[in-house]
Amino acid sequence: PSSNTSSMFFVRTVLRRCLSPAETPGVLNRDAEETSMSKSEPEDAATLAKELNSAILNLEVECFADDGSGVDYAAVPGSDAFQTYTERTKALKNVSLDALRALSEDTQRCFWLNLYNALTVHGIVTAFAEAAEKKRSPPLSVLEIKDFWKSTAYDVGGVEFSLDDMEHGILRGNRPHPTQKGATHYFQPSDTEKLKLVLEAEPRIHFCLVCGAQSCPPIRVFVEKNLERGLVAAARGFCQREVEVDESRNTVTLSKIFDWYGVDFGAPDTTKLLTSVLGYLPDKDAQRAKLQTLLDKHGRAPPKVKYRAYEWRLNNKNT
Repeated sequence: PSSNTSSMFFVRTVLRRCLSPAETPGVLNRDAEETSMSKSEPEDAATLAKELNSAILNLEVECFADDGSGVDYAAVPGSDAFQTYTERTKALKNVSLDALRALSEDTQRCFWLNLYNALTVHGIVTAFAEAAEKKRSPPLSVLEIKDFWKSTAYDVGGVEFSLDDMEHGILRGNRPHPTQKGATHYFQPSDTEKLKLVLEAEPRIHFCLVCGAQSCPPIRVFVEKNLERGLVAAARGFCQREVEVDESRNTVTLSKIFDWYGVDFGAPDTTKLLTSVLGYLPDKDAQRAKLQTLLDKHGRAPPKVKYRAYEWRLNNKNT
């Protein structure tokens, strides 16, 4: 879609959210009568991580597009894989956070990447169900769901972890949300339990996390033993689609993700940002060759960077 089309959709979405916002999904692995104090038998962190990954893989087969570009949200609630997955998420409440932190770094990163993407799907499906119950049209975008990233959450080890917690606090190495101007960290010193789980920042997670929009990366399931290969493939695939180099105008057009999270890729230093992008493109890619030429040619006068309008429509497989 053109920038004007995307801008018009964004304005309509904001108006719909203000006039008739979808309800916040909330903590999705608790029953209505449960609280964070409810206890049951402890769960082994490593075993549960494998079981959840297996359930998400089955959900991928049943409900995701083959190339990961979309989700069949209408089919998700009735799928056996989703029923198995949501049932196992209840066990997250009884995992020891210390035991989770004791797992290998790759296991933890896979765990949170997969959980984030599955929670996104779970949250959107919940919003669809609530809309149907109230005889309202389903959201066209996650922007129509009130506080989606801030409040859509799972209880893990008796602590609520929202999508924002998982992304900015854990996977980005406790870097501030793009809207937290002047902040140095996402988690606060009082977030003692959450701070235990902060991982070393890995910029390529931005090519793996799916927010439910069409401009997001394809949804994938990551496995510990192949994590590096998965991160490389995700980065290459995303950048091949999203990086456009115009040598005649000395301009590079990138996904808006590189604008929002530029600090993770070397911004505000444009040369560092574009050098990071260069490293994610395959060796023989045409855009890589053009970008290398611009960087070599201009040296201290780096190319101009433009950011493509983000398409916020849901990544619905059936639309």
